[in-house]
Amino acid sequence: MQHAGGAGKKIGAEAILQAGCCGMFFFLPVATSPTVVCGLLVLLVWLFSGRFLKDIPAWRSADTAAPVVLLMLLPWVGLLYTPVPSDGMPVAMKSHYWLFAVACAPVICGMRRPDLPIRGFLAGLSINSSVAILQFGGIVPLKKGLTTGLLGGSSAHIAFSLLLTAGILISSFYFFRAGSRSERLLYGLLMTQFFATIGFVGGRSGYVALILLVPLVIHNLIGRRHLVVTLIACVILVGVLFSFPVVRSRFAAAAADISRYRSGDIDSSLGHRFHMWQIALEEIKSHPLLGVGTSGFRRSWEVRKADPALPFYDHPHNSFLYETVSFGITGLIAFCWLLIALLRKGWRCRDSAAGFSVLSFAAVFAIGSLSDTQVLPFATAMALPLFTGVAEAIHAE
Repeated sequence: MQHAGGAGKKIGAEAILQAGCCGMFFFLPVATSPTVVCGLLVLLVWLFSGRFLKDIPAWRSADTAAPVVLLMLLPWVGLLYTPVPSDGMPVAMKSHYWLFAVACAPVICGMRRPDLPIRGFLAGLSINSSVAILQFGGIVPLKKGLTTGLLGGSSAHIAFSLLLTAGILISSFYFFRAGSRSERLLYGLLMTQFFATIGFVGGRSGYVALILLVPLVIHNLIGRRHLVVTLIACVILVGVLFSFPVVRSRFAAAAADISRYRSGDIDSSLGHRFHMWQIALEEIKSHPLLGVGTSGFRRSWEVRKADPALPFYDHPHNSFLYETVSFGITGLIAFCWLLIALLRKGWRCRDSAAGFSVLSFAAVFAIGSLSDTQVLPFATAMALPLFTGVAEAIHAE
């Protein structure tokens, strides 16, 4: 997807596209508004410069082209049969996020340092992590009552914990590949900062993802494949994670929620999720081919939740169930197809910064999607097409 330079106007457009692309990665873990501004800049220049005329046809040969097209179209198709189309319209409008995958891939290919957006992501994550640390220390006011830096929203702590986990994994790669002592020190400090921050954020999804993927971190830290040493190091790192009071309390709360659910009390965080998943599965059984439509689960929950006192939810807190209950088997196939394509390409190219970053993010995203609908919160929903774009630019390294 290499784009050849030409007249000064085209060179100017290319520079703007590269700056906008890097800006999106930088601001993604920081705040929504500047990310949106950079994204709109990228799309406007991409469209009005005529660049899209070359990039869209070239995208047809991409590994992720088919699932990306399906995931872009399904929310609009789902509006045709959803119970309340006005509920689904905001979700369908967000399908333009997938254009960033198409637009950013060739832009990244044209960069002298194709991993520059990844480094930008780490820089932005470090800034937001620093703000979160200051919030935890009472120096900076909380945003919506959460120690998530400048990120906001009801589920910001979950998305933030997943981004921090991805940051730890990616930083460990740069630590392993560092060409100097100062560079190794830099990425060692980044890992330590992200690890310390995740210890008080409280997102259990991020904790689970980190625990499951910690062998990748350990391999990059020690640079060896000795099984016993790796296992010991993994146990030590997980032990350090559980030394944080917030981490212990969050897992203790999970155990209490499960105990309450078994006794018939579903009014808890995990109890609500178990109840949602049951309702989603019932709806999938009733509508296996098309699902209930875009945002149709909102009505499904209200009709089937039985207890009117239970809170309002508009998604089943699981991306796999969400895609299936909303769009039927096609939605599940498209979502899994994309994740598998990202994991396969990331694994094949894991010796490159872009490849390992795609592998790390896709694995974290998939794990996080088991307990929350990561295709909906802005930070993770935007990150998925951006890292999909990185996946299609891996060959440039």
